Amino acid sequence: MSIQQQIYNFLHEKNPQVELNDDTELFKSGVVNSLFALEIVIFVETTFGIRLKRKDVKLENFESINRIAALVERVQKGK
Repeated sequence: MSIQQQIYNFLHEKNPQVELNDDTELFKSGVVNSLFALEIVIFVETTFGIRLKRKDVKLENFESINRIAALVERVQKGK
């Protein structure tokens, strides 16, 4: 299963009534708020076996499923 699909499944499980695609703006659309963002950070770290640094935890990295997936890939590659 792709990184995007795993993130989608997590978000959809938490918000089954919301239609999402890989580019849905999660904060602007109201799918994610600041408390839920913390849940996403924990999900990303545990699911993908990575450790996010403070500089990684910023709005632009969590704006959409594609942005979160790109962050995961960057951290996995050590960049």
